[in-house]
Amino acid sequence: MRKRKSSLAVGFPTIVNVLILLLFACVSMLSLSRAQSDYMVSSHGWDVARDYFEADSRAQTLLGEIEEAAALEPSVAGLEMEALLNEEGIAARYDQAAQILSFEIPAGEAGTLMVQLHLLEAGQYEVQAWELITPEAEEKT
Repeated sequence: MRKRKSSLAVGFPTIVNVLILLLFACVSMLSLSRAQSDYMVSSHGWDVARDYFEADSRAQTLLGEIEEAAALEPSVAGLEMEALLNEEGIAARYDQAAQILSFEIPAGEAGTLMVQLHLLEAGQYEVQAWELITPEAEEKT
């Protein structure tokens, strides 16, 4: 009767191959998880940027619509511009003492676009503020 020698040549390489396959599977899962999180971050960034630029475009459009009212005397122009913006559904405020018209446009997750106009002589105004107020800044105030 012959004795068979047990050989490590069959068992050890199989175990090493299984461990290497497990290692590759773990690395690929981590890579997939990282790619998915990067996609989510970039998608959110895209949405925030789009919301801001939509609000910016809306504000530019509103300035074009109230341009005719700016041609009036500043005290009358401010009230007229405030009324036009309020008709558009934008809460506008006119401070007659400072001759400043201010209004805010929601910008989705980006926050709120705050616009302030300083009315000068008849037909002229200057943009005093055109600022995005983020939700974090709103919470602090």
